[in-house]
Amino acid sequence: MRALLTLLIGLACAPAGAAEAPLSAQTARGLPALLARAVPRDPQVQAAQAALAGAQARYRQARSRLLPSAGVQATRGRSNDLDGAVDVERRTQQVEANLRWNLYNGGADRAEMVAAEREATAAEADVRRAREESAERLAEAYFDVQRLDRGLLRSEARLAEVAQLVAQVGRQTDAGKASELDAQLAQSSQLDAELTQDGLLSDRLTAQLKLSTLAAEPVKEFSDFAFADAAPAGLDTARHAPLLAAQERAAAARLRVRNLAATLAPKVDVDVRHLLNNHTTPPPSTVQQRGWSIGISWDFPLGGESLARRDESVSRAEQADADVTRAEQTARAEFDTLAPRIASAERALAMLAEQEKKLTLLVRGGAIQFEAGRRNLQQLIQTRDSYFVVEQRRIDQRHRLILAQMRQLALSGRLLDAFGLAP
Repeated sequence: MRALLTLLIGLACAPAGAAEAPLSAQTARGLPALLARAVPRDPQVQAAQAALAGAQARYRQARSRLLPSAGVQATRGRSNDLDGAVDVERRTQQVEANLRWNLYNGGADRAEMVAAEREATAAEADVRRAREESAERLAEAYFDVQRLDRGLLRSEARLAEVAQLVAQVGRQTDAGKASELDAQLAQSSQLDAELTQDGLLSDRLTAQLKLSTLAAEPVKEFSDFAFADAAPAGLDTARHAPLLAAQERAAAARLRVRNLAATLAPKVDVDVRHLLNNHTTPPPSTVQQRGWSIGISWDFPLGGESLARRDESVSRAEQADADVTRAEQTARAEFDTLAPRIASAERALAMLAEQEKKLTLLVRGGAIQFEAGRRNLQQLIQTRDSYFVVEQRRIDQRHRLILAQMRQLALSGRLLDAFGLAP
């Protein structure tokens, strides 16, 4: 079973085919290099970038409304007209150019342009958030594989030691220096070590497949990584991407709230026309060659649509402000809990390191005492099991520490910088 799992792990680490071999040959090692390749092709990042392009296009649309619009109108037709007292059949064929410009509509176009610009800024923050989440997700899978690798190394060493102990007890049993119960106890300890090893191999295979799927490439090389940046002193709301996006969207929602005067204000339009050509036969008595006009229009839906639309804008602005408060509370609550967790993990690592040193001496001394007959087999096995448990706790504590540090950097908006990724 262990051989099969080991083989599967090797296949998961290997390239999928000959076409992928050059990729692994050119692959740079280390977590930052992996993130630099994998983050840009993450679907979440690509979706956020597409949303940013859409927001920027909407801003250009809103900006275009402040400028006039030009058009050309071509007309061709036939009509029966009464020209004075004469009934004539007239054929019309003319081309007219026009220029229309909305001079005033209560400031709605300018407010929409500024709001669209804030929406584009929020979309940029969403791209950063997507890249941070993708990097954090990949790094967590990467660190999980490393955690299991360290556990496997300790488990393999334990299994080799137990196998050596079983052989030693077997020789003592054959020589009549140990009982059959001691042999059974040693074999039971070996079975426990094998079960632990098989479980770690299975978890390692699962973690490897998960990482390869998230990275969209086989990951073969692993190297230790430590965050060099100092722990941030507090939550920087200006760098926290989700909060920044919520703030920009709230500002855009407030800009779209028009006061009552702007809601009820009339619209002022300028219309300039110029006749390019006219082939109307017979020609009418008067043909306008060029002209301009200023129109003032005021519309008020009697059902109250304008006021209801303003009420909707007010409600959306209030909702956006509440989202900002919620995002800040959530981020601050999580950030404030990380510093005590990191300090606790660091203290636990120091104590576990000291405990591991003492158990190392105890295991060595226990082995000598067992050979001298001053310690029984059960005591020796318990001592070694305690040493293995401390080793595993130290590995798990180290894993929790680096995840807490990574989360702290993510909340402070420094995770991409810590991984060396361009903003």
